Amino acid sequence: MPSSWSPSLRFELQFTGENINLWGEKLNTALSRADYAIAGWLTKPLTGHAALSALSALNDGVDEARAAMIKFTGTLTEPATVSIPAVSKMYLVWNATDRVVTITAGGTSVAIDPGDIVWVACDGANVRTPGYGGLSIKDYVAAAGFSAVELPAQAANAGKYLKTDGTNATWQAPSAADLADYQTAIKGLQVALAVAL
Repeated sequence: MPSSWSPSLRFELQFTGENINLWGEKLNTALSRADYAIAGWLTKPLTGHAALSALSALNDGVDEARAAMIKFTGTLTEPATVSIPAVSKMYLVWNATDRVVTITAGGTSVAIDPGDIVWVACDGANVRTPGYGGLSIKDYVAAAGFSAVELPAQAANAGKYLKTDGTNATWQAPSAADLADYQTAIKGLQVALAVAL
């Protein structure tokens, strides 16, 4: 019976009695691929009109989809969609392009804004990112976190900061008194840094 391949990371699974005297080479190949799947970076350029791209997924060879972390680079003329294999796998994805990059495996997808670094997980069909209440962490903070907190009288207090005494919060204009200990604090940090060096 011939070797088979693991479904998510495409490692070669040896059949009993197969590949006599080749186990060392086969094991080293599998360990190299495991290293890439756990801690490997893939830099994937997306340029111009990259409306749909796919990560390569090869059983017997180097493949892009096995990487643990992916950095998309390039200048795009429109948002891009990148297809990943429809298998269970988690990625750390950095969108270093100038447009939104959407990750899909056929079901739900995750849109990653330019400059964002996010975790994405595929359950074999759907791609999701960690979050709360059905929202990504970024969307949760933007929608639920800050919109629920209304600061008092913002319009009349441009250029001021919000100061609290532990019970009440008030708008204050910056003053020299607020910075009175600045020089002492900076000097203390400089001394600490000099001692550390």
